[in-house]
Amino acid sequence: MNRPLFIVGCPRSGTGVLHQLVRLHPQVAWITPFSNAVCGKSWFRRVPPPVAWHVEWVLHRLPDAMLPPLLRGPHDGSLELSSVFETHEGHAIWSRALPSTEDHRATEDDVTPAVRTYVHDVVRWHRRYHRRPRFAWKTPRNAFRLRFLQALFPEAYIIHLIRDGRAVAASILKRRRASDGLHQWWGVRPPGWQSVQFASPIEQAAWTWRQCIDQIRTDLARFPEGHCLEVRYESFLDTPGQVLRRVFSTANLSPEAFFTAENRRHLDKVRPPQETWQTRLRDDQIERLEEAIAPTLQECGYGDSVEPR
Repeated sequence: MNRPLFIVGCPRSGTGVLHQLVRLHPQVAWITPFSNAVCGKSWFRRVPPPVAWHVEWVLHRLPDAMLPPLLRGPHDGSLELSSVFETHEGHAIWSRALPSTEDHRATEDDVTPAVRTYVHDVVRWHRRYHRRPRFAWKTPRNAFRLRFLQALFPEAYIIHLIRDGRAVAASILKRRRASDGLHQWWGVRPPGWQSVQFASPIEQAAWTWRQCIDQIRTDLARFPEGHCLEVRYESFLDTPGQVLRRVFSTANLSPEAFFTAENRRHLDKVRPPQETWQTRLRDDQIERLEEAIAPTLQECGYGDSVEPR
């Protein structure tokens, strides 16, 4: 396989925005909502990628009213990038590759010959689909699948996007409220998530962030030297162009091939959120949050802003 690029991080850490920009590189292929649906089927190998590409091209030119919600819309994510082929995390593909379990952990023990063949074929299929030699895949669940991915792709590149855990927790709570599920578990399920299932939402979010960070940092050591890059979300917002140069250089992709005039305009859309975790969270929530994750915040370089309590 041709050294795929995996973008990982805790949910609500900005991995979606980074993925949207990375896939604009002219050498990078990615999963779309349509290709996810196709490759999630047992018969996907019988579908020639060029044929599927033209089907998706036609589908996206039909009125939204004629399409299922998954295929609607001319924009890709929060950056509203005009796109026929939007990014997708590939949930149908993952459901086929890995049996349903209580959590999202997967290791080399889960790599059977059939799984290896299937995932490799999915990556090859997408490279033909987009007619591009490299492949990028993003899903926060991969925070707990790096050993699985390393067994499948020993020469893969990993980009870990890390964000202040307090901002992540505030964003997770906002997402929960928007889905009318503040007290329902949302997003990635780390091993042992049931132990905090009845904790407060802010404590659940804090625990999830800490588990993601600890697992990613532990498992990155299994990859070859120079194949992993940890990027702070705050640096990405401040200087997206510089961060993308580092990402592409790490992944052995030409940075200059990305920086067309159109893509430079997309970088102007990367900006800090209007609200901050300080304004979203109550004082008591901040206190409980910092008590739970203060050591990890300090390890990740966010310790200067943690007030002792």
